[in-house]
Amino acid sequence: MQHSKNLALIATACLSTTSLATVSTTLVADTYVVKDGSRFYSVLDIYAKGNNAGDLMGCSVLGAGTHAVVFATSSATGVTRDASGKVTAGAVTGDIFVQSGGSGWLPTNNDGKAWDSFIALGNRGQGAAAKVTNRGGRVVDAADMTAASGFSQMRVAGSNFIDSGTTSGWYSGAFGGNGYGTAGTSENPFARLNTYNPDQASLYPDLVRTGLQTSKGALQSGATTAGAATIGSGAAGTSLDYCWMIGRFAIDVTGKSASEVITMNAQFNMVGKNGTAAESGTPFSGAITAAYKVSNFFAFAVPAPGAIGVIWPLLLAARRRRN
Repeated sequence: MQHSKNLALIATACLSTTSLATVSTTLVADTYVVKDGSRFYSVLDIYAKGNNAGDLMGCSVLGAGTHAVVFATSSATGVTRDASGKVTAGAVTGDIFVQSGGSGWLPTNNDGKAWDSFIALGNRGQGAAAKVTNRGGRVVDAADMTAASGFSQMRVAGSNFIDSGTTSGWYSGAFGGNGYGTAGTSENPFARLNTYNPDQASLYPDLVRTGLQTSKGALQSGATTAGAATIGSGAAGTSLDYCWMIGRFAIDVTGKSASEVITMNAQFNMVGKNGTAAESGTPFSGAITAAYKVSNFFAFAVPAPGAIGVIWPLLLAARRRRN
Protein backbone atom coordinates (compact mmCIF):
# COMPACT_ATOMS: atom_id res chain seq x y z
CA MET A 1 0.00 0.00 0.00
CA GLN A 2 2.80 2.38 0.95
CA HIS A 3 4.53 1.54 -2.34
CA SER A 4 1.38 2.54 -4.23
CA LYS A 5 1.18 5.78 -2.27
CA ASN A 6 4.81 6.57 -3.12
CA LEU A 7 4.15 5.94 -6.80
CA ALA A 8 1.13 8.22 -6.66
CA LEU A 9 3.18 10.96 -5.00
CA ILE A 10 5.91 10.65 -7.61
CA ALA A 11 3.35 10.78 -10.42
CA THR A 12 1.72 13.85 -8.87
CA ALA A 13 5.11 15.53 -8.48
CA CYS A 14 5.99 14.81 -12.11
CA LEU A 15 2.69 16.20 -13.31
CA SER A 16 3.16 19.30 -11.19
CA THR A 17 6.66 19.84 -12.52
CA THR A 18 5.58 19.32 -16.11
CA SER A 19 2.66 21.70 -15.75
CA LEU A 20 5.09 24.48 -14.84
CA ALA A 21 6.57 24.40 -18.34
CA THR A 22 5.84 27.74 -19.89
CA VAL A 23 6.86 30.34 -22.43
CA SER A 24 8.20 33.11 -20.23
CA THR A 25 6.78 36.60 -20.61
CA THR A 26 10.19 37.89 -19.53
CA LEU A 27 12.25 38.05 -22.70
CA VAL A 28 16.01 37.57 -22.80
CA ALA A 29 18.63 39.42 -24.86
CA ASP A 30 22.10 38.41 -25.96
CA THR A 31 24.02 41.68 -25.49
CA TYR A 32 27.29 42.36 -27.30
CA VAL A 33 29.36 44.93 -29.19
CA VAL A 34 30.55 44.48 -32.79
CA LYS A 35 33.53 46.41 -34.21
CA ASP A 36 33.41 47.01 -37.96
CA GLY A 37 36.26 49.15 -39.25
CA SER A 38 36.39 52.23 -37.03
CA ARG A 39 32.76 51.93 -35.91
CA PHE A 40 31.32 50.18 -32.85
CA TYR A 41 27.79 48.76 -32.85
CA SER A 42 25.83 47.64 -29.81
CA VAL A 43 23.57 44.68 -30.53
CA LEU A 44 20.59 43.12 -28.77
CA ASP A 45 19.48 39.72 -30.06
CA ILE A 46 16.10 39.37 -28.34
CA TYR A 47 14.46 36.01 -27.65
CA ALA A 48 11.30 34.54 -26.14
CA LYS A 49 12.30 31.60 -23.96
CA GLY A 50 10.56 28.36 -22.99
CA ASN A 51 11.68 25.11 -21.35
CA ASN A 52 9.58 22.29 -22.80
CA ALA A 53 9.33 20.43 -26.11
CA GLY A 54 5.67 21.38 -26.20
CA ASP A 55 6.30 25.13 -25.84
CA LEU A 56 5.26 26.98 -28.98
CA MET A 57 5.61 30.59 -30.08
CA GLY A 58 3.58 32.31 -32.75
CA CYS A 59 5.37 33.04 -36.05
CA SER A 60 3.94 36.54 -35.64
CA VAL A 61 4.63 39.71 -33.69
CA LEU A 62 1.28 41.38 -33.24
CA GLY A 63 -0.47 44.28 -31.59
CA ALA A 64 -3.64 43.66 -29.60
CA GLY A 65 -6.23 46.30 -28.79
CA THR A 66 -4.54 49.15 -26.97
CA HIS A 67 -1.25 47.21 -26.72
CA ALA A 68 0.55 48.30 -29.89
CA VAL A 69 3.70 46.76 -31.32
CA VAL A 70 6.64 48.99 -30.37
CA PHE A 71 10.41 48.62 -30.66
CA ALA A 72 12.07 51.85 -29.60
CA THR A 73 15.33 53.12 -28.14
CA SER A 74 15.59 55.25 -25.00
CA SER A 75 13.33 58.31 -24.84
CA ALA A 76 12.02 57.57 -28.32
CA THR A 77 9.34 55.52 -26.56
CA GLY A 78 7.39 58.77 -26.13
CA VAL A 79 7.20 59.49 -29.86
CA THR A 80 3.89 59.29 -31.72
CA ARG A 81 3.83 58.83 -35.49
CA ASP A 82 1.12 58.86 -38.14
CA ALA A 83 0.61 56.10 -40.72
CA SER A 84 3.39 57.48 -42.93
CA GLY A 85 5.88 57.51 -40.09
CA LYS A 86 5.86 61.28 -39.56
CA VAL A 87 6.30 62.39 -35.94
CA THR A 88 3.09 63.96 -34.63
CA ALA A 89 4.01 64.22 -30.95
CA GLY A 90 7.12 63.94 -28.82
CA ALA A 91 10.76 64.40 -29.75
CA VAL A 92 12.97 62.06 -31.75
CA THR A 93 15.85 61.69 -29.32
CA GLY A 94 16.51 57.95 -29.35
CA ASP A 95 19.31 56.24 -31.24
CA ILE A 96 18.52 55.03 -34.75
CA PHE A 97 18.44 51.30 -35.46
CA VAL A 98 21.21 50.65 -37.97
CA GLN A 99 20.72 48.39 -40.97
CA SER A 100 23.04 47.07 -43.65
CA GLY A 101 22.19 46.30 -47.24
CA GLY A 102 18.88 47.21 -48.79
CA SER A 103 16.48 44.67 -47.28
CA GLY A 104 15.22 46.86 -44.44
CA TRP A 105 13.71 44.80 -41.63
CA LEU A 106 13.62 41.60 -43.66
CA PRO A 107 16.19 38.98 -42.53
CA THR A 108 17.30 38.58 -46.14
CA ASN A 109 20.40 40.78 -46.17
CA ASN A 110 23.06 38.82 -48.01
CA ASP A 111 26.08 40.74 -46.71
CA GLY A 112 25.44 39.11 -43.32
CA LYS A 113 26.67 42.06 -41.25
CA ALA A 114 26.68 41.11 -37.57
CA TRP A 115 25.16 44.50 -36.73
CA ASP A 116 22.30 44.45 -39.24
CA SER A 117 18.94 44.99 -37.52
CA PHE A 118 16.19 42.62 -38.64
CA ILE A 119 13.01 40.91 -37.49
CA ALA A 120 13.71 37.19 -37.06
CA LEU A 121 10.35 35.53 -36.31
CA GLY A 122 12.25 32.56 -34.96
CA ASN A 123 14.98 32.32 -37.60
CA ARG A 124 18.64 32.83 -36.68
CA GLY A 125 20.19 33.38 -40.07
CA GLN A 126 20.50 36.14 -42.65
CA GLY A 127 20.26 36.17 -46.43
CA ALA A 128 19.95 32.73 -48.01
CA ALA A 129 20.39 31.19 -44.55
CA ALA A 130 17.23 32.85 -43.20
CA LYS A 131 14.70 30.11 -42.43
CA VAL A 132 11.73 29.63 -40.13
CA THR A 133 9.75 26.50 -39.34
CA ASN A 134 6.36 25.68 -37.88
CA ARG A 135 5.41 22.80 -35.59
CA GLY A 136 4.19 20.81 -38.59
CA GLY A 137 7.82 20.59 -39.70
CA ARG A 138 7.59 22.88 -42.73
CA VAL A 139 10.66 25.04 -43.29
CA VAL A 140 10.26 28.32 -45.16
CA ASP A 141 13.39 29.95 -46.57
CA ALA A 142 14.43 33.49 -47.39
CA ALA A 143 12.72 33.42 -50.77
CA ASP A 144 9.36 33.34 -48.98
CA MET A 145 10.23 36.18 -46.58
CA THR A 146 9.14 39.12 -48.66
CA ALA A 147 7.32 42.36 -48.00
CA ALA A 148 4.20 40.75 -49.49
CA SER A 149 4.30 37.97 -46.88
CA GLY A 150 3.73 40.40 -44.04
CA PHE A 151 7.03 42.16 -43.44
CA SER A 152 5.61 45.20 -45.26
CA GLN A 153 3.93 45.99 -41.94
CA MET A 154 7.39 46.89 -40.60
CA ARG A 155 7.46 50.56 -41.51
CA VAL A 156 9.48 53.58 -40.49
CA ALA A 157 12.73 51.96 -41.62
CA GLY A 158 15.85 53.88 -40.59
CA SER A 159 14.22 55.12 -37.42
CA ASN A 160 14.66 54.89 -33.68
CA PHE A 161 10.96 54.17 -33.24
CA ILE A 162 9.56 51.17 -35.08
CA ASP A 163 5.89 50.38 -34.77
CA SER A 164 3.19 48.76 -36.84
CA GLY A 165 0.12 50.41 -35.44
CA THR A 166 -2.24 49.09 -32.82
CA THR A 167 -3.50 45.84 -34.27
CA SER A 168 -1.22 44.98 -37.18
CA GLY A 169 2.17 43.31 -36.96
CA TRP A 170 4.83 41.24 -38.66
CA TYR A 171 4.54 37.62 -39.57
CA SER A 172 5.66 34.96 -42.02
CA GLY A 173 2.64 34.88 -44.30
CA ALA A 174 4.21 32.15 -46.43
CA PHE A 175 2.85 29.53 -44.03
CA GLY A 176 -0.69 30.20 -45.17
CA GLY A 177 -3.76 31.12 -43.18
CA ASN A 178 -4.50 27.93 -41.27
CA GLY A 179 -5.14 28.32 -37.58
CA TYR A 180 -3.26 26.50 -34.85
CA GLY A 181 -5.82 23.77 -34.27
CA THR A 182 -3.83 21.18 -36.24
CA ALA A 183 -0.13 20.62 -36.81
CA GLY A 184 -0.36 20.82 -40.58
CA THR A 185 2.55 21.95 -42.76
CA SER A 186 0.71 25.15 -43.73
CA GLU A 187 -0.13 26.00 -40.15
CA ASN A 188 0.47 29.52 -38.92
CA PRO A 189 1.45 30.85 -36.41
CA PHE A 190 2.88 28.27 -33.95
CA ALA A 191 6.50 27.07 -34.09
CA ARG A 192 8.38 24.90 -31.61
CA LEU A 193 10.78 26.80 -29.38
CA ASN A 194 13.21 23.88 -29.33
CA THR A 195 13.90 23.66 -33.08
CA TYR A 196 17.41 25.14 -32.65
CA ASN A 197 18.30 22.78 -29.80
CA PRO A 198 21.14 20.33 -30.63
CA ASP A 199 18.83 17.32 -30.27
CA GLN A 200 16.67 18.69 -33.11
CA ALA A 201 19.52 19.09 -35.60
CA SER A 202 18.75 15.83 -37.40
CA LEU A 203 15.08 16.85 -37.81
CA TYR A 204 15.88 20.38 -39.02
CA PRO A 205 19.37 20.12 -40.55
CA ASP A 206 18.98 23.23 -42.73
CA LEU A 207 18.28 25.60 -39.83
CA VAL A 208 21.40 27.68 -39.21
CA ARG A 209 22.92 26.89 -35.83
CA THR A 210 26.60 27.79 -36.15
CA GLY A 211 27.44 30.54 -33.68
CA LEU A 212 23.81 30.89 -32.68
CA GLN A 213 23.43 28.01 -30.22
CA THR A 214 25.13 29.99 -27.47
CA SER A 215 25.19 33.67 -26.60
CA LYS A 216 27.96 35.89 -27.97
CA GLY A 217 27.93 38.31 -25.05
CA ALA A 218 26.08 38.82 -21.78
CA LEU A 219 22.54 37.53 -21.42
CA GLN A 220 20.14 39.95 -19.78
CA SER A 221 16.51 39.53 -18.77
CA GLY A 222 13.91 42.07 -19.76
CA ALA A 223 13.00 44.64 -17.09
CA THR A 224 9.60 46.22 -16.45
CA THR A 225 11.00 49.77 -16.68
CA ALA A 226 13.84 51.46 -18.54
CA GLY A 227 15.43 52.45 -15.25
CA ALA A 228 15.63 48.82 -14.14
CA ALA A 229 17.24 47.56 -17.36
CA THR A 230 20.74 46.25 -16.73
CA ILE A 231 23.18 44.07 -18.63
CA GLY A 232 24.46 42.29 -15.54
CA SER A 233 27.37 39.88 -15.56
CA GLY A 234 25.98 37.01 -17.58
CA ALA A 235 28.90 35.27 -19.28
CA ALA A 236 29.13 34.67 -23.01
CA GLY A 237 28.45 31.14 -24.15
CA THR A 238 25.19 30.67 -22.26
CA SER A 239 22.92 28.14 -23.96
CA LEU A 240 20.16 29.53 -26.16
CA ASP A 241 18.17 26.29 -26.12
CA TYR A 242 14.38 26.77 -26.21
CA CYS A 243 14.92 30.33 -27.46
CA TRP A 244 12.73 31.76 -30.23
CA MET A 245 14.50 34.77 -31.77
CA ILE A 246 12.29 37.82 -32.10
CA GLY A 247 14.85 40.01 -33.81
CA ARG A 248 18.24 41.71 -33.84
CA PHE A 249 18.34 45.38 -32.89
CA ALA A 250 21.58 47.35 -33.24
CA ILE A 251 22.67 50.97 -32.77
CA ASP A 252 25.94 52.80 -33.47
CA VAL A 253 27.74 53.50 -30.17
CA THR A 254 31.00 54.85 -31.58
CA GLY A 255 32.32 57.51 -29.21
CA LYS A 256 29.61 56.93 -26.60
CA SER A 257 30.50 56.47 -22.94
CA ALA A 258 29.03 54.10 -20.35
CA SER A 259 27.60 57.12 -18.54
CA GLU A 260 25.08 57.48 -21.37
CA VAL A 261 22.65 54.69 -20.53
CA ILE A 262 20.78 53.66 -23.68
CA THR A 263 17.77 51.40 -23.37
CA MET A 264 15.24 49.78 -25.65
CA ASN A 265 11.59 48.90 -25.21
CA ALA A 266 10.23 45.73 -26.85
CA GLN A 267 6.44 45.62 -26.71
CA PHE A 268 4.02 43.28 -28.50
CA ASN A 269 1.25 40.76 -28.04
CA MET A 270 2.70 37.30 -27.37
CA VAL A 271 0.86 34.36 -28.93
CA GLY A 272 1.79 30.74 -28.29
CA LYS A 273 1.23 27.59 -26.28
CA ASN A 274 2.57 26.52 -22.89
CA GLY A 275 3.49 22.90 -23.48
CA THR A 276 3.10 19.98 -21.11
CA ALA A 277 4.44 17.57 -23.74
CA ALA A 278 5.09 17.60 -27.47
CA GLU A 279 1.95 18.82 -29.26
CA SER A 280 0.12 19.22 -25.98
CA GLY A 281 -0.51 22.28 -23.88
CA THR A 282 -2.54 25.42 -23.32
CA PRO A 283 -2.75 28.23 -25.94
CA PHE A 284 -2.25 31.80 -24.78
CA SER A 285 -2.65 35.19 -26.39
CA GLY A 286 -2.11 38.73 -25.19
CA ALA A 287 -5.32 39.61 -26.99
CA ILE A 288 -7.27 37.96 -24.18
CA THR A 289 -4.72 37.54 -21.37
CA ALA A 290 -3.11 40.68 -19.97
CA ALA A 291 -0.03 38.78 -18.78
CA TYR A 292 0.97 38.07 -22.38
CA LYS A 293 0.90 41.71 -23.40
CA VAL A 294 4.69 41.87 -23.22
CA SER A 295 6.62 45.09 -22.56
CA ASN A 296 10.29 44.58 -21.64
CA PHE A 297 13.22 46.99 -21.44
CA PHE A 298 16.85 46.20 -22.25
CA ALA A 299 20.16 48.07 -21.91
CA PHE A 300 22.64 48.43 -24.77
CA ALA A 301 26.29 47.66 -24.09
CA VAL A 302 28.92 50.36 -24.69
CA PRO A 303 32.63 49.64 -25.31
CA ALA A 304 34.82 50.16 -22.25
CA PRO A 305 36.30 53.69 -22.38
CA GLY A 306 39.82 53.71 -23.74
CA ALA A 307 39.73 50.01 -24.57
CA ILE A 308 41.98 50.59 -27.56
CA GLY A 309 44.03 53.35 -25.91
CA VAL A 310 44.98 51.07 -23.02
CA ILE A 311 46.89 48.76 -25.37
CA TRP A 312 48.84 51.59 -27.04
CA PRO A 313 50.68 52.92 -23.88
CA LEU A 314 51.57 49.36 -22.89
CA LEU A 315 53.20 48.78 -26.26
CA LEU A 316 55.13 52.04 -25.95
CA ALA A 317 56.39 51.05 -22.48
CA ALA A 318 57.57 47.68 -23.78
CA ARG A 319 59.48 49.34 -26.60
CA ARG A 320 61.17 51.78 -24.20
CA ARG A 321 62.29 48.89 -21.99
CA ARG A 322 63.82 47.11 -24.98
CA ASN A 323 65.65 50.27 -26.02
